[in-house]
Amino acid sequence: MSKTHKTIFGTTEKSNFILNMTNDQFNKTASVMFTIGFSLIFVLSAVSEIISNMMVSETTYDWKIIPSISLGITGILGAVVFIIALIKQTLTKKQIIGSLTALALTVFMYISYVNSISTVQDYSGFLGFRHGRYEGLLVHLSYIFIFLGSMSMNSEKAVNTVFKVFSAIMILESIWSALQFIPSFPGFYYKIPYLMVNPMLPSGTAGSPVFLAVMLSAGLIISAFGAMHDKSSVFSVIYKLAVLPVSFFLVKTQTLAGYISSAVILAAVLTDYIRSKKSEKTDSTPLILMISGFAAALVFILIKGFAVYDGEVIWQDGCTRLGAFGQYSASLEGSFDIHDITEVYPFLWNKAAEIIKQFPVTGIGPDAFVFSQRSGIFNDVPLSVDRPYNEYLFYAASFGIPAAVSLAALFFYSSANGVMSALRKKSWIFSASMTAAVLFTLSALFTSGTATVSPFIWFILGTCCCTFSEKS
Repeated sequence: MSKTHKTIFGTTEKSNFILNMTNDQFNKTASVMFTIGFSLIFVLSAVSEIISNMMVSETTYDWKIIPSISLGITGILGAVVFIIALIKQTLTKKQIIGSLTALALTVFMYISYVNSISTVQDYSGFLGFRHGRYEGLLVHLSYIFIFLGSMSMNSEKAVNTVFKVFSAIMILESIWSALQFIPSFPGFYYKIPYLMVNPMLPSGTAGSPVFLAVMLSAGLIISAFGAMHDKSSVFSVIYKLAVLPVSFFLVKTQTLAGYISSAVILAAVLTDYIRSKKSEKTDSTPLILMISGFAAALVFILIKGFAVYDGEVIWQDGCTRLGAFGQYSASLEGSFDIHDITEVYPFLWNKAAEIIKQFPVTGIGPDAFVFSQRSGIFNDVPLSVDRPYNEYLFYAASFGIPAAVSLAALFFYSSANGVMSALRKKSWIFSASMTAAVLFTLSALFTSGTATVSPFIWFILGTCCCTFSEKS
């Protein structure tokens, strides 16, 4: 008897290759798509950084759309992976709940987008504000598609492949960050006008040391866990190579996110090493490399004096680099001490609270945060900001409180799934993903998403909801 294949509506077998795709083929396809997408984000983000440093007039502001375009392409690839999983009917109950939560967030964001068409003038709610970050509805939909695509993968080997690519990108980010210690290399944080000293802060291709800290914290978690547990003799070297430089530059961002993440990651990796050592032969080299990276960065920092530069970095990014913030002035009424993070963050959060009071249900619109603070003229209001550096408040102000609740539910649901899978000791992939997801869920209280960094985070959140099966 000849082998039969499933078809859709009686069409030919070749046109139904998705239905007849083996599980192994599906996961290989997914890993290749995400490899292409994440590589594209890194390359084009680097291009936009170079262009931004060559900016000579207002006409060059469109360089800011480059990372968003690369993210949009990656989002489409993630959507394709998810659609294939739907067609093959491989999603489990756990993933269906995650999908419905993501769907709820999508609906609330779309309602906000439609509302912004009539309430906010002179900007595209889909692409975003030209004198902002070009992070409109397209960017936020891409995050969700990446989450759904990542969640749909059910092969540990395929996810591990993407994680290795992620670690390789972190090595390149570290090299880029090291070059930024040279004044002539593209970067805005070698010298900051608000400071008497040159802090020499790395920003990589993320755009800001704060954003870089978020990216490197996720990269360090993946690299450290992978280096300790991945048994492949050749490719596990990628994880080990990433640990030392990523550890160094995570601390050297000299931001609240960098310092807190370093402490949390050290505790998590040390705990995992002690626990794993009892049951298996675990390599201590990654732990030693990580501690060495932290120590080297602290020595480098202490030479000039320990400091936390969040306020200065936030205004350097928003005002000097993008022109999306108003100028800072300590003499203005309602101002704050830019060198004191206990004053910086409450000021930013209060800006969000004011918008939420005006638009509690629908929000002001995607990438429209700054519009309630301006009269329509570019950069005309000092101390105006385009984000509050609190992801939950940002979604509440931009898309409404229901959207913020859905976002928080998605973060907590992913983290909880990661924790449960890690406790069952199914794979080190879950231990790493869970640690990154929990850390990001907490650090989202004082950081903000961006097109150059968030795609990696949303992929990890999706990984927490994976169900591994090696059946082909």
